Amino acid sequence: MNIRAAALSRADIRGITMELRKICGMQNEPYFPIVQFIEWILGDPDNDFDFEIVPKNEMQDTYGITNTASNLMRIREDVYDGAVKGVPRDRFTLCHELGHFLLHQPRLVSYARGNIPTYCQPEWQANTFAAELMAPYDLVRNMSANEIAEKCGMSKEAANIQYRSYHKQ
Repeated sequence: MNIRAAALSRADIRGITMELRKICGMQNEPYFPIVQFIEWILGDPDNDFDFEIVPKNEMQDTYGITNTASNLMRIREDVYDGAVKGVPRDRFTLCHELGHFLLHQPRLVSYARGNIPTYCQPEWQANTFAAELMAPYDLVRNMSANEIAEKCGMSKEAANIQYRSYHKQ
């Protein structure tokens, strides 16, 4: 089954992540505090959102799942614990799931047949959202990939991908 999301370019997603950072007062900070954002902002009882930390044996090979129809994010316990400790891969997973929550509300996705352009693929969009949230172009465009990884709390692999995407422009 193929899911098609509303078309979003990297520039569109970059704009969304920059607006989110601006709302949080984080537009000039390289390191985005994703755990605190999820706990304090999304976890606020006044928001229509909930998240669960789920035992590893219950989720097995799945790191996180976001159900936008019920506004529920489920994160595997070891991934959440890693994100709390600043583990780059686990932080990326939380940012990725936040991307699904913000970009893929039910009205913005549909079932599709055939090939789906990359910019309409939910997984590409969530990965791009995570990368743009963690390493915003305006803050890292003059950094090396190693500096991006260090200052933004990203894995070296993700930082290299982000660096290459910025230097194609």
